Amino acid sequence: MDIQGTRALVTGGSSGIGLHLALALAEAGAEEVVITGRNPERLAAAAAQHERLTAAVCDVTDDAAIIALRDELAGRGGVDMLINNAGVFHGFDVTLGYPLEKQLQEVDIDVNGPLRMVHHFLPGLLERPSVLVNVSSGLAFIPLAQAPVYSACKAFVHAWTQGLRAQLAGTSVRVMELMPPVVDTPMVAELDPSFPRMAPEVLASAFVAGLRGRSDEITPGQSGQLKWMRRIAPGFIFGQINKQPRPPAS
Repeated sequence: MDIQGTRALVTGGSSGIGLHLALALAEAGAEEVVITGRNPERLAAAAAQHERLTAAVCDVTDDAAIIALRDELAGRGGVDMLINNAGVFHGFDVTLGYPLEKQLQEVDIDVNGPLRMVHHFLPGLLERPSVLVNVSSGLAFIPLAQAPVYSACKAFVHAWTQGLRAQLAGTSVRVMELMPPVVDTPMVAELDPSFPRMAPEVLASAFVAGLRGRSDEITPGQSGQLKWMRRIAPGFIFGQINKQPRPPAS
């Protein structure tokens, strides 16, 4: 894809992976990168980091807010790229009675959020050459026992993206999936520090390279290893990444 002059929308763009993807797109020549989130102060601070970033308060669990954003952007010419990145990560021990509402919140953001975004934005994407990017995780291949709901959500996103790609083949929409390994962001601060972490700048660079290339599934670093090990020795690799099935006691 030629990024130059495009308008992109990145959900969950106020920090972490989303912000680094947005900055990389802006540096690669996107005309405008709209970043969304729920906190207006954090969004404003993030958007101030590059002249081509624009902040838009929008909660991916709120249909009305998504529709309002879609209509606003349509009035400005629409979007060429939708990046479903917004997500939450909860590591927890099920034997300790982790709150049900937090588990359901994780599903609503990590699964239902991308579903809502695609449902409302797809008609506009179909009107032009465009790209739909779903950010899942290498944990879609091999789940992390410390984060069971998150891993299951990302497995859903992976399977759903494959289905979308098949249905949208032959249309104007290219369907891509970015599957990060554990990335060094505040979201995974609760994880065991022994887990290797990729720098977010490295991930963003791999993403831009993938956009410009032909592969529709981007699996940098450990994610690529998990993809292949799942086929070769699934039991072994599951045991390797789950030597500590419960999060460290806080």
